[in-house]
Amino acid sequence: MKVFFTLVFLTISTFASAPIFEHIYKFELKKDERASVQIKELGYEDKVQNFDFYWTLFDNTNIIVHSKFRKFPRQFVLSLRRNLDWASQTLIPDYQNPHIDRARLILEFSDYKKGIATFTIYIEDKDSRLMVEFLDPRKMSLKNPPQNNQIVPMIDLNQPQTTPLTRN
Repeated sequence: MKVFFTLVFLTISTFASAPIFEHIYKFELKKDERASVQIKELGYEDKVQNFDFYWTLFDNTNIIVHSKFRKFPRQFVLSLRRNLDWASQTLIPDYQNPHIDRARLILEFSDYKKGIATFTIYIEDKDSRLMVEFLDPRKMSLKNPPQNNQIVPMIDLNQPQTTPLTRN
């Protein structure tokens, strides 16, 4: 009986494998320094989408990360503690086979030293449907981050938000 379970375990473990990432890149960012990953889906090269992110606050183990993809802002609390150090973003939606057909980005908080946070970007794209470019602020100036992904409606609190009621 032990031999049977051992054979079953070995058979299952041969098919279990770690994910394979087609693109891996390491960013080192200061506070409020913006980084971006430019993503183009093959066949739709005219539609460029950016995954933009930056961090704002760090205490001994936790960091606050703000990101934006497809004009949708998100906020993560990542930690140096085990299994709390990453966040996932789907780049191409899961269609028919969710675990085979997906393309996703994983943002991992790797380290923090002397005011510089280290993030590692992993992109899983089994079908090679993406063209990826990493826009590192340390290697190129991102004075104006990509414009197609930066629009967020703002409320000007200095202006009245409603018109006052008047009697006629």
